[in-house]
Amino acid sequence: MVDYLKFTPEISNNWSRAWHETQKQRPWAFKRLLDASTESQMESKLWLTTELMSADISSKNVALLGGWFAHIITTLLMDEVNVDTVTNFEIDQDAKFISYKFNRRYKPNYKAKRKNITISSLNENCDLIINTSCEHMFPMWKFRELNPQLKNSWYVLQSTDDDQYDDHINCVKDEFHLAEQANFTDIKYSGEKKLPNGMTRFMVIGR
Repeated sequence: MVDYLKFTPEISNNWSRAWHETQKQRPWAFKRLLDASTESQMESKLWLTTELMSADISSKNVALLGGWFAHIITTLLMDEVNVDTVTNFEIDQDAKFISYKFNRRYKPNYKAKRKNITISSLNENCDLIINTSCEHMFPMWKFRELNPQLKNSWYVLQSTDDDQYDDHINCVKDEFHLAEQANFTDIKYSGEKKLPNGMTRFMVIGR
């Protein structure tokens, strides 16, 4: 079970520089960075890492869909799961820029690409696809239709039933609904978790 992120001296140096540079160079994005660094954000990524390792899926090349600043999840994937590469596909240019600062220690194994994955193909192969914000996007069956080359890849998906926010355009009622939206036929894990912020998160691992 992964209960914590290993906050090494190298990470401390990397992250403190990234926080300082973000505040100085892109202060308008600082509030979003705070929102991406809460207790609940950490809990959901630790949960994901724990269940991914328990599923015993051998994955080396990971695609993050809308990975935001990708600082917590990339650290866990690289240091705990031991993946080779992480590519963050993010529509937000600020997030792409800032994510490089937080993950500079992983160069060249971490990359960020600006792309709207809801309307265009990735045009590359990854054996593990992670989307921790499915509530912000169209159902994942649409992504799979756009990316037939990823039909044998494993997916880790998280969503919620909390529809109080305007940008939560695609909430689900439970983990089974989430798996159904992705047209999964092989499920390694499904479950739910109540986070410290009161939100219920659902997660499925499958293909």
